[in-house]
Order: sequence, then structure tokens, then C-alpha cells
Amino acid sequence: MKIKFLPILVVGLLTVMSTMTSCLNSDVEEVTYSSETSITSFSLGTLHVKRVGKDSKGEDSTYTDTISMANYPFTINQAMRTIENKDSLPVGTDISRVITNITADSNYILYGKITSKGAEAKDTLWTSTDSINFSFAPSEGLTFKVLAYSGVVGKAYHVKVNVHTQEPDSLQWNKELMGSAFTSGTLTKQKAVYINNCIYVFGQTSEGKMVAEYTTVSNGNPGKTWTAIALPQQTDTYSATLCQGNIYFLVNQELYKLTDNGYESQNLSVALDQLLTSINNSLYARTANNESYIYDVQSKTGTTEQSSLSEFPSKGQKIISANIPVSYNNNLTRSILLGYNSTKVKGSGFVATRMTNDEMWSSYNYEQTDTFRCPNIVDPSFIYYNKKLYVFGGEITSQDYTDYKSPFSTFFCSTDNGLTWEVVQENMTFATEGTSFVELYNKGKNKGEGSYSCIVDQNNFIWIIWNNGYMSRGRVNHFGFLPKWE
Repeated sequence: MKIKFLPILVVGLLTVMSTMTSCLNSDVEEVTYSSETSITSFSLGTLHVKRVGKDSKGEDSTYTDTISMANYPFTINQAMRTIENKDSLPVGTDISRVITNITADSNYILYGKITSKGAEAKDTLWTSTDSINFSFAPSEGLTFKVLAYSGVVGKAYHVKVNVHTQEPDSLQWNKELMGSAFTSGTLTKQKAVYINNCIYVFGQTSEGKMVAEYTTVSNGNPGKTWTAIALPQQTDTYSATLCQGNIYFLVNQELYKLTDNGYESQNLSVALDQLLTSINNSLYARTANNESYIYDVQSKTGTTEQSSLSEFPSKGQKIISANIPVSYNNNLTRSILLGYNSTKVKGSGFVATRMTNDEMWSSYNYEQTDTFRCPNIVDPSFIYYNKKLYVFGGEITSQDYTDYKSPFSTFFCSTDNGLTWEVVQENMTFATEGTSFVELYNKGKNKGEGSYSCIVDQNNFIWIIWNNGYMSRGRVNHFGFLPKWE
């Protein structure tokens, strides 16, 4: 109980001492040295990073880059006395010779120097020119202690320098196939749709029946089985489109919606040849008269636009869409359409675009522009992923891309809404271990176009569904990293 009076006693003594000093009018100045022992800032200098690039022959080659790490912030937790970088340093960073910049309550800082793996730390006076070996640091990090001007040694900080063990922008695939076989056998003319943690695949069986099969996916793990839904015989499986939480599709030019009990007609008064995409509450389609049609699924009203879509891929061909948010206006969305150009087999692929406030679709005329044209890919897949557009798939027929003719040989990327396309040389590649994607694709290729489908789920996993129902799964590494601390 007496300890409660200690602060009052200390304050009283200080008051008396102050009064006595004043009364005596002493010329002696009393100096009190600080006992503060906090580290207030921590950063790194320039470090060496081992990288893998391409040499003059196009083969993998390693080289060393020198990069300033000053922009990698370190978080100081004063309560727990920990210091570490939220954003890990690049893969291959050498942390055996680290120059540090430290600000503290005193200029005297001791750190636990470790000269070999498992060796005991030895307190060493830190200087700004010290080359510190963090590669031998224990899991909790190296210790740093501030020596106060009063002579007090502060409680140790544990400093960790985190380095990525994976290349953040590299696409990694599972080595083995995942999931299970379709219950309906093999499927061609596939179109995949993702909704509510389920992958739906519309397709045609080897007996010519139209079905939709679905399975669950959770945190990168597929369900154990597929469940089949019988569809009308005249179903256009390429038309399956997600809009406002429901899947719509065409049956003999009539719009249908998938329901818990099967499907139901939407009873439109207009005949539709193709479903192109969905944006917000609306389905965008092409009528039997090659006109653009917009159907609002909430109000159940439609509008026919007079613009002609005669240059679009014909009925029965697959058209794939990707929607891109517009950075400068949250109320606008840009939609991109892509398809195989059967009328110009050796030319470029078909690409068209429109904004939600546009009144018509605009097709890119690659013949009149000096750009890297979109490749013409048989049986293409088209995704908006990691803030870029990617296209890949079957055989490439374009004369411009004869080096990449084989199926699943490369990704093509666009960062300007599909106007120009480049071959992706690094990071975004197909699996090199396990079952070959080319082999998997060719097993179904002779049974018709659409012998596989592709979809991206909410966890940024890319799923490729092969003709038998088994799947390959890939994801760019940084989507699997823990989120940065706030």
C-alpha cells in the first residue's frame, strides 16, 4: 500500500529541492541526463539483388542488381520492441551485408552481432557504416539496444529483415490435376461461369446433349464431385453469362435464366443471336438482325440500338468478355469483347469495346493501325487479371505470331484496353512440371472447339477446366501473401 505514495513523495522532494536552490541563489547549474532508450526510425541502404534474366541467346541467365532499399518502410512496435519491414524485400536480396540507418534517443546503440549460423550474439557498438549480417539472424531477429545518456541500457528491440522467398509477380500452377471427372463424360463447346464459390461449366456431351455441370471451390480447393443440370437441346452453351447474381443463356434465340429448380424463359419479344457480356444490371446482346440489344434484368425492359454488329463473329462462335473499371470515374465501366476471327484466319483476332455511356460497340481495325495486333487464337480464353488483359488458348493462326503457333505456348498481354498486345516473356507462363497443358488440350481438341474453359475466382485463382472435368489451378504469388499491416 505504501508504494502508492511514492510519486507524491518524489514530487514533494523535487519541489523542496527547487525551492532550496532558488533560496540559496546558487550559481551551480544542475544537469539531468536522459534515460530514454527508444529507436524512433529504422531504414536500409543499398543492397545487392540476384536476378534471373535472358541473355543474348534468349536463355536464362543470372546477374546481380544494386537497389536502394530506402523506400521499404520498417514498422517499429514500441510496446513489443520489434522492428520489421511490412513489404518484404525482393527475391534474391543479399542480407549478409546490410547498411542500416537508425535514429534513436541516444547516439550509442548496441547490436547483437552474429558471425555464423547458431553462434551466440555479441554486443557490438553500432555505426552507420557497419555492414551487418542479417542472414544468420534467429527467427525473432537481431537485437538492438539503446544506451541512454544516463548510462541506462534500454530493453532490446528485435529487428527482422524480411525477404520474399517467391517472386511476387510469378504465376505458379499446381503440378497435378485437381478435382474430379464430369458426371456427363467429356464436354466440348465449354463456357465457364463463377458465382457464389461455384464453377459452372456449360457444354455439350459426346452424345450431343447440352448440360451445365457445377462444383464448389473454396480457398483454391475444388469440390469432390460435379453435379449435372440438363439443358434444352438447342442451348447455345457459349452464351452462358453472369448478370446480377444469375446465369443467363440462349435457347434457340430465346433468353433463359438458370434457377434452383432448373431454368426458366424470360419471354422476350426479340430474337437474340448472341449474348455478348453483362455490365451492372444489363445484358448486352446481338439480335437476329445484327443489331445491338441491351436488356435490364431488374426492370425486365430492353432497348434495341440501331448500330450494326455484322462484323462480329457469327452465331455459334465463342465471344468472351472482360470488364475493366475506369479509374477516373466509379460510375463507368469499359467492356472488351474478344473472339476468333474466322473470316481472316491468318490475320488478327476480333476485339471490340464500349463504355457504359457509349451508344455503340467499336471494333479495332488492326489492318489500319501500326500496333502489335491481337493474335488470332482458335478456342481462346480471355481474362482481366492483375490489372491487365490476358489472352491464350489453342493454335495461333496469325502470320505475325508463327513462333507461338502451338496451343498454350504463351500469354499475350494488353495494358491499353486491347488495342496493342505483347508476348509475355517472364512471370506469366504455363506449367512446366506435371501434366503438359498442350497434352491436356489436344485430348479434347479433335472433339470440337471449346474442349476446355477458363475462369478466375474471387481469390484470384485461375481455373482451367479440361474436357474431362479435371482442372489446373494457377495464381500469381503475391495474391497469396498476407496483407500488409495497417
